[in-house]
Amino acid sequence: MRNDWKFDSEAYERFLQLMRIVSPSMEETGMAKFLNHSWKSCGGKVSTDVMGNIHAVINPQASIHIGLIAHMDTVAIQITKICSNGLIQFRSIGLRPHTLLGQPMQILTSKGFVDSVIGFDPTSQFGQPKGLVEEDLWLDIGAENHQEVVSKVSVGDLAVLTPRCVCLENDCISGTGIDDRIGLFIITECLNWIFDKYPNVCLHLIGTTQEEVGLRGAAVIAAQYPLNACFILDVDYATDTLTPHENQMGVLHLGKGAGLHIKADNNPILRKLACEVAELHNIPYQKSVGRFIYGGTDATSVQLQCKGIATLNLNIPCRYMHSPVEICNKRDVESAIRILIGCIEQISITGQNSFIPILD
Repeated sequence: MRNDWKFDSEAYERFLQLMRIVSPSMEETGMAKFLNHSWKSCGGKVSTDVMGNIHAVINPQASIHIGLIAHMDTVAIQITKICSNGLIQFRSIGLRPHTLLGQPMQILTSKGFVDSVIGFDPTSQFGQPKGLVEEDLWLDIGAENHQEVVSKVSVGDLAVLTPRCVCLENDCISGTGIDDRIGLFIITECLNWIFDKYPNVCLHLIGTTQEEVGLRGAAVIAAQYPLNACFILDVDYATDTLTPHENQMGVLHLGKGAGLHIKADNNPILRKLACEVAELHNIPYQKSVGRFIYGGTDATSVQLQCKGIATLNLNIPCRYMHSPVEICNKRDVESAIRILIGCIEQISITGQNSFIPILD
């Protein structure tokens, strides 16, 4: 196996292309269009469905079908009311109020983007003693009155944290919406690396919608295709912080390798394969248990489709998830890509197409 994929400066530029695309839950079309072009350029036959999921098939005549899944949507907010004084109320899609104070936002409208900020009362002690809630915050586009606002935005419009991405020390990257652009980046890089190398393997690249609002897109698309195994690329809570909760979630640190879940969502045979590949090729990895025994990623929906699909989460440790300053590490991305490529190669060599636990 070529085991030398690097997150170099050229790879970072490709990653930045994804980071600049606005793609909130329920409005993932921009990301789908970008992936459509990217995946077609590698010879994939690309389709979509009524949920907006995007699906590329590489080598459909092959006998082994492997899915690579990452979700296209990011956390966001949705406009619920335009007030008479020109301020805008909203509800959250995966964003906690304390992460939003004073943040710049972009509102997606039928006429394009409108810049705004999250307003709050700086004299309120941030909602104490009741704790900060959405009603303590509002969107502010600088308008003077209701009429000026409604000429530009509408109830139901979505808004996202203004995209940004910077490199930090020790191979770290900080940005908005790393969850789950990092997963889309990984499966796209894998496609570019191996798309014509394994004639007995059919790759299904899948970008799902509405993961942040109930894993909804994955449930629809996974039921449509006979996948033998499926790798879900996503982020997971890093525990190398001052409040690690390692007694509940185990240890998952930045820069120590991709995380392999030991959860009800994940197939033990597929997990064993990934561990063996990592150890054979000296690829750093971490075993993690996640926040809950099941749930939280598209694996939950995919696993229960058809007669059951073998799933495995390959997780990138992420600090400050669902905030404007998510942080991941390039070395963990390298680990995930190398493990993923190694698993596909090993499946191709052995011809393994069943991941049902053996009883005898």
